[in-house]
Amino acid sequence: MSIEEIRRALRDCFHPALKLNVEALGLIDDIAVTVDQDAPGAGIPGVPKKHIIHLRLYRPTEDETATAMMTELIRNRLYGFPETGTVEITLLDGWTPQRLTDEAREQLAAQLRPQQLVQIKAKG
Repeated sequence: MSIEEIRRALRDCFHPALKLNVEALGLIDDIAVTVDQDAPGAGIPGVPKKHIIHLRLYRPTEDETATAMMTELIRNRLYGFPETGTVEITLLDGWTPQRLTDEAREQLAAQLRPQQLVQIKAKG
């Protein structure tokens, strides 16, 4: 189980309102994987090792419902790996739009309605 595999899996987890995945939104701060020494069967020859996945995830908004939905989507997706024993998610404050990928910026801009755009006129 590699961090790159986990990052690819997280591309399947979308913010419920923005319809962009957590990777494109820049919500993932850090991923760590450790062997779970306390998992059932740990240390028994032939029993596959289980891992603890540690995620540090930025909250994109103050919407607790959206945050709860996203964290459960992430947990469910990562429990799809047979090697996953536990998923630990630490939520962080301080997300900024600078964390967005270029593709996410384009998608968000395309979602804006014309009345949401600001027009600036130069004095002539």
